[in-house]
Amino acid sequence: MRNPEAEAVTSPRTGRRPLADQALEHRFAAVRERLVVLCASLVGPADAEDIVQDVYLVARARIDQLRDPSAFEGWLRRIAVNRCYGHHRRRARLTGLVGDLRARSGERDLDLRELVERLPPRERTILVLHYGHGYRLDEIADLLSLSHTNVRSIVARTRRRLAAAWREDAP
Repeated sequence: MRNPEAEAVTSPRTGRRPLADQALEHRFAAVRERLVVLCASLVGPADAEDIVQDVYLVARARIDQLRDPSAFEGWLRRIAVNRCYGHHRRRARLTGLVGDLRARSGERDLDLRELVERLPPRERTILVLHYGHGYRLDEIADLLSLSHTNVRSIVARTRRRLAAAWREDAP
């Protein structure tokens, strides 16, 4: 039996087969609601849609890694669970950071967002990518075309700057 996907011409722009992209979208749409329910049970309904969208993007980027097409839904579920775990890790890290600052501040209302927004754009971007979105420092370095050492230094310097600004705002 002929397999049109195997015979499709690879697009020079994307390096992918157009029919493979259509098949991915069709198959993903068929399991999307089950993924939303799974993610909602792990992270709550408010964040489930965003995580499922991330799952789609990861699946689209890594579809060539799927060896057994019959395992497609299980493969997507595994990606979804990993994304949900990552979501919890990022939230715990951010809550821990904010919780420590609040614990030290006593009754004072700390507006961390305002302090972060006062930072220069590059430092703010790196800090938000790392603590807010959970990117590793080497990933941020690749995204911003910086060295890993430079990104690590910027994070350390920014944390010191935030701590100093926080102390200045103390009553």
